[in-house]
Amino acid sequence: MSGMTREEGSYAWRVLIMNREDQKEILGESQKTRRTREKLQRYLDRIEREVSPQALQKKSQEIHHWISRHSSDRVVLKSKDISLFDENRNSAKASGSVASLASRLEKEGLQGS
Repeated sequence: MSGMTREEGSYAWRVLIMNREDQKEILGESQKTRRTREKLQRYLDRIEREVSPQALQKKSQEIHHWISRHSSDRVVLKSKDISLFDENRNSAKASGSVASLASRLEKEGLQGS
């Protein structure tokens, strides 16, 4: 249910549960299914109570406080050149097993010619 607000997502889950409740009269519902559905309903209710504007504001303040506490550990990126792919100009060093395999293949290639 991505792309939905919390209220829309909660509503969608409740509609899904309500639709399932309507179906249970037709299909019948096992005890295990009923307990699982009730457990899910309790979980959704608890989540709704916990995610409030005040809780979000508190978490936001905690994140800002953490960032300011760790500002001395930050790396200044204005002085660094960062790219996701540098066309293998700075490739990683080959591991020992890869290097030995490459040299063995090279020797076999020379002997086979």
